[in-house]
Amino acid sequence: MSRDVKALQYRILSALLWCVCLGQNLMSIAPRAVLMAHAAHFCAQVLLITTYFLPIKIVILLGSETVPAYLPAPLKALDQTALIIGLGLLTVILYAFYLGAGFMASRYSRTGARALIDGGAEPARLKTQLALAARTFSRFARGLSDAMFTLIVFCVLLYLYPSLLAIGLAYSMLAAAVLIGLNNRSQRVHAVLCRHPLTVADAFYSMGFLAAFAFIIVDFLCLTPPHLYIALIALILIRQSLSRLKVLTQDILYLNTHAPSINRMFLALHPTR
Repeated sequence: MSRDVKALQYRILSALLWCVCLGQNLMSIAPRAVLMAHAAHFCAQVLLITTYFLPIKIVILLGSETVPAYLPAPLKALDQTALIIGLGLLTVILYAFYLGAGFMASRYSRTGARALIDGGAEPARLKTQLALAARTFSRFARGLSDAMFTLIVFCVLLYLYPSLLAIGLAYSMLAAAVLIGLNNRSQRVHAVLCRHPLTVADAFYSMGFLAAFAFIIVDFLCLTPPHLYIALIALILIRQSLSRLKVLTQDILYLNTHAPSINRMFLALHPTR
């Protein structure tokens, strides 16, 4: 096999470094738009995962005869039916906020794209690049928020369920090493990765969730598990973090696939950069 085929790990590193350079360019041109789009995407993710937790709490309340004693005193003072209705309404409100945060992220991505075009050497001639600039802003800001969200989830898991985090990290390193090794030694595997990178990434993260779920089962059956609610929260967190890593992978692949067009756009908009 050729040197290019064997250098999967270097191509991954090169793609990440290019994304860092892209971020530096975007931040130097429209820092406020990038940060606001990033903040909106991050808020959307936090709101979404909160709307996952609240229905579970409602189901627990529906299965209980009384309000659980571990709830805060103001909530324990409420009637159980009123508490269930209130949590249901709160879920709807938070989901509406989630949709609004997504709208704000899209809006600031378009604002950043217009700032990028208007700050160019010939803005009138380069209006055709507006769609590409908006997608670039949106994908980068979303990827940045996905990376930050995943890092925070890992820190939470380190506190709540460190053994589960260790299993997740061990799986990631082992699976990545196996994938890189197979790519470096097999032309067929390399061809599959080139043709279906998103399918391979989806399988990678899905197997990671199954590995985490299997570990929780083994932990409860044979080892020393945490409280059931802690395990449930950890499972939801790791599921959501893997989902965001999958989207992050999609965004990195998209940006690097369109890297020649993005580089030409920056060269045309800002020839002195």
